[in-house]
Formats: sequence, structure tokens, C-alpha cells
Amino acid sequence: MGRRQVVVVVAVVAAALAVWGVVELTKARRPLTQVAKEVRTLVRRKSVDLPGTSRAEATATWKLVRAFYKKRSDRPAWTDGRGPRPAADRLVEAVDRSRADGLSPEQYEQARLATEIRALSRGPLGDPPAATALAELDVRCTYDYFRLANHLLNGRVSPRTLDPDWRTTPRQVDLVAVLRRAIAKRRVIDSLADLSPRDPRYARLREAFARYSEIVAKGGWPAIPPGPPLRRGQAGPRVEALARRLEFEGDAHAAGRAFDARLEQAVRRYQIRHGLPATGAVDAATLAALDVPAGERLRTIQLNLERWRWLPADLGSRYVLVNIPDYRLDVFDGGRAVLSMAVVVGKRMSPTPMFSDRAVAVEVNPYWNIPAGIAAAEIGPHAQEDEEYLARSHIRVLTRAGEGGEEKDERDVDWSDSSGASYALRQDPGPDNPLGRIKIALPNEYDVYLHDTPAGHLFGSQERDFSHGCIRVEKPVELAELLLRGGKRKVDLRQAIASGKNQWIPLPEKIPVHILYWTAWVDEDGTVQFRNDVYGHDARLDRALRTGAMSTFRINAT
Repeated sequence: MGRRQVVVVVAVVAAALAVWGVVELTKARRPLTQVAKEVRTLVRRKSVDLPGTSRAEATATWKLVRAFYKKRSDRPAWTDGRGPRPAADRLVEAVDRSRADGLSPEQYEQARLATEIRALSRGPLGDPPAATALAELDVRCTYDYFRLANHLLNGRVSPRTLDPDWRTTPRQVDLVAVLRRAIAKRRVIDSLADLSPRDPRYARLREAFARYSEIVAKGGWPAIPPGPPLRRGQAGPRVEALARRLEFEGDAHAAGRAFDARLEQAVRRYQIRHGLPATGAVDAATLAALDVPAGERLRTIQLNLERWRWLPADLGSRYVLVNIPDYRLDVFDGGRAVLSMAVVVGKRMSPTPMFSDRAVAVEVNPYWNIPAGIAAAEIGPHAQEDEEYLARSHIRVLTRAGEGGEEKDERDVDWSDSSGASYALRQDPGPDNPLGRIKIALPNEYDVYLHDTPAGHLFGSQERDFSHGCIRVEKPVELAELLLRGGKRKVDLRQAIASGKNQWIPLPEKIPVHILYWTAWVDEDGTVQFRNDVYGHDARLDRALRTGAMSTFRINAT
């Protein structure tokens, strides 16, 4: 073939390719318009076969879907009119990565989504898929993105589902704007990862979830055969089983066959991590904790990851945190704990509620406005049997609680009125007042606050759920002094207490107080901590996540 012939052939091929390109461009534009039309119809009718969700969740998610496509004039985001775009594959990858946050890709039908993407992908010379199929895929991807985004942002279950009185402040993010930026900047995976809580304690718990997932995937840890308590100096198959068991979570390393000093120290580490007395001996309570299956421990971590997603984005630069299952209060300043103490919390029948609010003042030598339920159930019967009981206890009868209540004669009280509507009781400051000498005022609808107590011996108990709902603190003066620090008014708390007079001292700044419920967390040094589910909230959350069942649990702080 001559040079001229070659040039002619090349020109013909180029012309053919140009014509093919124009035809393909026209074909691409036409399906894109058709897909947009189908998207509009699907969104208006909400007629896409989507993963099962609750009615409330589906309504909220569809609202986001409609807003997203309205901003785009119904243009598809995950397809280009000829097939799925790379963003769709990135979404599948992001769903798979959600395992690391304790979520389940199966909840978002990841396998089905991946299959549909493959089925609608085509080679460079194939005909484009039907516009309806592409539109359905596009809407499905958008729906799944928003659903996963919401779960990473605020959790799969609203805490109000578990209890109407559980108050939290959810993080607020414009998810429509987030997805629009993610599509424009090709950041689908990163945009979802950015929605997880940023607190390093969440990251550490996430790492623990990965570790325990590996343990479970390998079959978990062996059970220790039943038998009498184990302690230092013993040997035998049960001691060997104990040593192997403690190696799984890193409490023991290369333990021997005898219960020696190293194994005793390993047992102590385990006991401390589980809120048990650090005796070094394996008693019934320690053995019961050791025999909890690895899968249950993994689930506990998973439940607490969910609780982290309920919290506000910022707990504050300086705040008080009470963890009910740990019976502990910590004051944080600049990201580190500057004061820690034991607390007594509400009994199971009068549990301390979970909420966030702000401490506003320290009340020295506080009055106790006795809740109506306690007045009717506990004080009233004593007053009926003993005419001197109220006077001896320094309890006054008022016409009503709060400001404006006037003192009345106890003989005029109808103690059979179980509602307590006809009277109110208030105890004067003093050594017998159950609020002790210090109260941290924390205005909230439950009338729950932090306070001193004359029953200091209760702080020595391992499980400290004894109160009617309020939180008794081990170091009330130290806590009050810390919260008052930085104010212009200098207060000698010990002198104020000694005066016996009631004083209200406003804090120089309102301090956030977070009353939370963590049964699993990870210390800064990587130590994984577990605590008992004292109120049964883990069980309720587990049931809600598995079945969507509502709880009948109610907070009753009185």
C-alpha cells in the first residue's frame, strides 16, 4: 500500500471515529435526560425497592433524597446516562468500611447494591442500560448514602426510642450539602468517614472493636471449667485454663502452669478492668466475668459505639462527666481529667437519667425540697406514727414547693393523700440533711443534681446504686472549689459550711455536666474497660437494634 493510500485510510478511519463519537455523545446525552426524568418520577412516588427501615427513618431519609435531587434539577449523581459512575463503587466500599464503626453492611444491602452496579456496567461499545434501571440505581445509592450518613452521625437508634426521657443534643450537619460536595470532589468515602465522632475516646473504642472482632472471628476464648475459687499457690488444669484465658485480652503474657505472682497480677489487672475488687484471687464474680463469651464483649463495645453517636459534637473545653455504670465522676479541662471521684447513683427502681445540662451554682448548707413521691411513700408514714418525727428531723411542712410556699401546721396535713398535692416538705440544712453540706445546682426537668451526703460509708461499696436518682459525690468540697475557680468572688467554702447558713454562690461560668451510660470504654493507655449493665440499658439497646422494638422503661428520679 502506497503512502497516499495510507493517508486516505487514516482519514477515513478518523472520520468514522468522529462520526461514532458524535453518535455516542448524542446517545449519552439522550439517556442522561431520560434518566433525570425517571429519577423525578421515582422520587415523587418513592417507588424504589429499598432496604427495610422504620417508617420514621424512611420519612426522614426520603426528605433528604428529595432535597438532594431538587438541588440537582433531578440530574443523576451516581450514573452518567451510560452506566454507573466510579462514585457508586466508592459507596459500596464505604458501606463495607462501616463495619469498623460497629455497623452492619447487610443493613444497607451492600451485596445487592454491588450486584446491581456490576449488572448495569457495560463495555465501551455496548448499548447503555435502560433509563429506568439507571434511575433506580441512582436513587438507591442516594438513599443508602443518607441512611448510612445518618447512622454514622446520630446512630441507628434514637435514644428516645429507648426512653422518652433520655435527653441528648444530636450533632447537626447539612447532609444534602455534604453529599453534593462529595459527588463534586469525588470524596464519597471520606465524606462518610468524617461523620463519625471525632473524640479520641471513640477512636480508641473503635480500635478495640477491631481487636475483639478478630478474637471472635478466630472462635473466641475458652471457658474455664467450673470449680472452687482459684488463688496464688495452686496448680492444675483449671489454673492452666485461667492463664490461657487471660492471654486472649492481654492481661497475661506467656503465663506458666502455676498460679504464681505473675498470674496473680494478671488477675488483678483483669479485675480492675471489670470494676471488680482487685484481690488477685478468682472468686465467683471474677469467674463469671471471665466466662462471658467474646461475642458478648464485642456486642457491648458495639452498643457503646452507638451511644457515642448520640452525643453532641463538643462536650466542652471544661466539663463534668458522670459515668453511671462506673459509679465515677471526672472533671475534664483541656481534654484531660483533673479531678476524679466515686459517686452514688440512683437505684434500679429510681434510676439516674442520662442527659446533658449546665451547672450554675454551688449551694452551701442546702435545703432539701423533698420530692412528692418520697414525701408520700417514706416521710408521711413516719409522721403519722410519730408526732415528733418531723420536728426531730428538721422537716417543715409548706403549702407548696418552691418559692412562695408558706409553713403550715403538720396537724392540718392529710397524710393519706398519696399524691402529696396538698402539702410540700422541706428539710432544713444540717448534719442529717441527705444533701450534706454542698449541692451543685444543675437546673433540669428531673430535679437531679450533684450533692454531698452524710452517708459517706456508701462510697466504699463496689456497686453504688443507692440513691433516689440524684448523684452523691465523694469529694463535694473539692468539686465545688474547682467549679468556682476563676471567679472574682473569693469564697472560703469551709468557713461558709461552718456558718451553718444557706448560701447560693453562682459559678463564674456555667459548666457542662454530662451524665452518661458507658459499659465499655478504652483508657488512654489502651486498657479496655467493661462494667455491668446496671439499669439494663444495654439489653434494651440491643433489642432495639435487632428488632426495632420500643422500650417501656421510664425514668423516675423521685
